[in-house]
Amino acid sequence: MNRRLLGAVAAVVALVLGVGALFLLLPERGQGPAAAPASTTSAPATPTSTTTAPRVLVDGPVGVPTRIEIAELGVDAPVMAVGTTPENAQEVPSSLDATGWWRDGAEPGAPGNAVIVGHTASVDDAVFDPLVDAEVGDEVFVTGSGGTVAFTVERTETVPVADFGDVAADVYRSEGDSGLVLMTCGDWNGNSFESTVIVHAVPTGA
Repeated sequence: MNRRLLGAVAAVVALVLGVGALFLLLPERGQGPAAAPASTTSAPATPTSTTTAPRVLVDGPVGVPTRIEIAELGVDAPVMAVGTTPENAQEVPSSLDATGWWRDGAEPGAPGNAVIVGHTASVDDAVFDPLVDAEVGDEVFVTGSGGTVAFTVERTETVPVADFGDVAADVYRSEGDSGLVLMTCGDWNGNSFESTVIVHAVPTGA
């Protein structure tokens, strides 16, 4: 993460046609948590290739990720590279069926946390609907141009939207051991999503 963006980070859930979309706001240092209106949208990110590469396990960065697989949850989905909007919000995938890797952070397998987000839908289906059921020990495979890196779920947490700033530094860690963070919306109350589901994983065998 750009060092000037290492201040408080707030998760704001946008409700669009019953779909929970994470907008991770990145305020300047010293500013309080920002809030985006529910109608805020960002320019659609361009999907990366959705072709599944042969699973060649590597120990290290895999480059730009193109696919994520979590067999225990039935997730097998393309990964889009998403960035940061002019409002300092993390972009989200334009499709319910795709996930979004934050390209301004770490690559999967590199030092720091690679952050991948996906939609949860209050009606119909979305790619990360099952994420709330992730359990310690579940295995996650992330494939990129440099091969596939395997992660194992280490812990999960559900954080109220208003409290996301308390865990932001951990989620967006840019140094240290390699990790993977998966996020989606949680706790639909009939009108909006009240929390963020966060899954933390470490390289398998670490």
